[in-house]
Amino acid sequence: MGRSGCLPCVLIVCCLLVASCSTQARIPTVSDNALELLVRHEAAQIVAVSEDKERFSNYQIFLSDFPRKDILGMSVGNGRIYISYALAKLASRRSFHLWLLRQTLAHEIAHETAGHARQTGSTPFNRAAPGSGVASVDVGLPSHVKLRNYSTGKELEADSIGLRYWEKLGWDCRIWVRILQNFEKQNYAGDVFHPTGKRLQQARHLCGAGETQGVI
Repeated sequence: MGRSGCLPCVLIVCCLLVASCSTQARIPTVSDNALELLVRHEAAQIVAVSEDKERFSNYQIFLSDFPRKDILGMSVGNGRIYISYALAKLASRRSFHLWLLRQTLAHEIAHETAGHARQTGSTPFNRAAPGSGVASVDVGLPSHVKLRNYSTGKELEADSIGLRYWEKLGWDCRIWVRILQNFEKQNYAGDVFHPTGKRLQQARHLCGAGETQGVI
């Protein structure tokens, strides 16, 4: 797949933040049957090789038009996952974005199977320091709602688990690496919880990937 597939949507491709947090509030959603079927089909493949392979019916996957456009996905526990509506639209037309969607879904499903939302402690509504994570208004919630972001360690663990699911599906891990390389080339460093450099370093180690030019 050619790299040109990422060019039409700079904010989505070059500013990926797979944000994950614990919240009981309802994030606004978008209804689009065709895209919901696409996303659920891709998610079903991943869940089928995960620890939740017998529990896919428990998953609820929604589309959301996040106000902050660099957020592509969120896992909030109990099988509830939100995926960027803009990403889903692009994934329905372009192969690069389809792989980006698969990466996002694998990462979020990994948060679910690892039980990260259950490990956030007794006070899940706890805003991180300004500028260090995702705030409620970034995902369409009222400003008085406070979010607890998953730790950097849990984000890296979700990447590691997600890559394992890709391996089970026979998907080329070099594509995952290439996606992160594209973020670096666009000078997108992520944030304190989603550091692009650390994510890329880990992905290269787990994948054993060398030069990935031309993979996507």
